[in-house]
Amino acid sequence: MKILFTRFPFESAHGGAEAQTISLMKELQKRGHKVAFMGSCPTILVMCDQFNILSLELDIGKPPVSKWQTLRFLFKQKAMKKQLANGFQKFYEHGLEVLYMISLTEKLLLTPIDKKAGIKVIWIEHDSVGRWLRWNPFLSRLRKLSKEVITVPVSKLSKQKYVELGWEPDSVVAIPNGIEVQRFTHSSNQEPRTKNQEPTKIGAVARLNYEKGLDILIGSIADIPNVELAIVGVGSQETALQQLIAQNDLASRVQITNRLGSLAEFYEGLDIFVLPSRTHDPFGLVAAEAMCTGTPVIVTDACGIAEELESGKDALIVEAGSVQMLQKAIQALVENPKKREEIGKAGKKTATQEFTVERMVDKYEKVLSKSR
Repeated sequence: MKILFTRFPFESAHGGAEAQTISLMKELQKRGHKVAFMGSCPTILVMCDQFNILSLELDIGKPPVSKWQTLRFLFKQKAMKKQLANGFQKFYEHGLEVLYMISLTEKLLLTPIDKKAGIKVIWIEHDSVGRWLRWNPFLSRLRKLSKEVITVPVSKLSKQKYVELGWEPDSVVAIPNGIEVQRFTHSSNQEPRTKNQEPTKIGAVARLNYEKGLDILIGSIADIPNVELAIVGVGSQETALQQLIAQNDLASRVQITNRLGSLAEFYEGLDIFVLPSRTHDPFGLVAAEAMCTGTPVIVTDACGIAEELESGKDALIVEAGSVQMLQKAIQALVENPKKREEIGKAGKKTATQEFTVERMVDKYEKVLSKSR
């Protein structure tokens, strides 16, 4: 099939949405599909060049997910629609069959054009369902258009939230994110750190913002002795988190690093990985990556991946937003190295069987056979 992906993000970073889009495109191309990308996401554009995926850079402005951008969209949508249609036409002329849309702008503006042209349209939903969508003035239009397409959120939890917003259940297909497993199994020639030695090393990889709950994680380890916490990420809350670390006299035990060369090596060096999201986190790819290395993980029930796991078996799942519950879970694993080992092994089995790119793309190819 001839497939086009589009993404015009509010902001771009090498996060889950970008990583999953590239993984999906690479595997579809590997399976014989003709794949291309159109959009303004610099991360994806660079990676398209790296993996020889046809791409067209097109900047039409940001999606209507803030007050200012919504106002701008009201006045600019006709011009934006024309730009999208012109770009789309270049691919349509070559027999385009399927369009995967990732951002709100093209879902609103390009979907009617595509359906009229006989193109199968699939919306991929990587973003959390928050106020930006629940109170968006274009939600009613989006809800109406959703009846003409297939919507693919990255977890059952996200599917539930879209159904609550008015999407038809039969038009929503949840497909968990997939990992390139080989990247997270014996990724280097170095021996991984011998685990179960003191101090217990805990890690987190997340954007430094309120939604990810890193302040909750910092608070949860404050009263657990002989524990070190390493956080990897960038974001608007970095200064506030550094202040929290200082206020709790944790500077010797908690470090924030913006970027690392190898996340696989980081995961392998941990005794416990924690994803402490306090609000809807569509999937939680980093937790699956950590599981791939055999590191036991703790996630909150706000993470989509929690729906795919069994607490106490292949992970620990705690109530989102609770310092006490997270502290209790961390303490339980700190004090029980055998339990850490059991959860780590079971988690690795789950991740390498259920969260692979190949399994993810198998499900996307089944979606291609649906009639919408």
